[in-house]
Amino acid sequence: MLENFQLEAVKLMLLFNVFGSGLIFFSTYFLHNPKTRLCILGYICLGFSASTYAAPLAIVRKVIKTKSVEFMPFTLSVFLTIQAVMWFFYGLLKKDINIA
Repeated sequence: MLENFQLEAVKLMLLFNVFGSGLIFFSTYFLHNPKTRLCILGYICLGFSASTYAAPLAIVRKVIKTKSVEFMPFTLSVFLTIQAVMWFFYGLLKKDINIA
């Protein structure tokens, strides 16, 4: 069971890495307008950043369902929260809504 899960995780990781890298490469290589290129790249990065924070929500669902925090990695939660707060304030200071 665990080996099957690990194989699925590796497949998904490779898929997203290849897809994400390809999307970034093609959008930056074939778009000649720098403003459009930067805007599209920003939205791609925004999507991947949002998925970074959405991924632990599956663990939160399991914690709520089992009413046990044994599955919740404490360090991951703390550092994701710190990172989110830092990026939010950086975006506010730079007046960039995509970063915030």
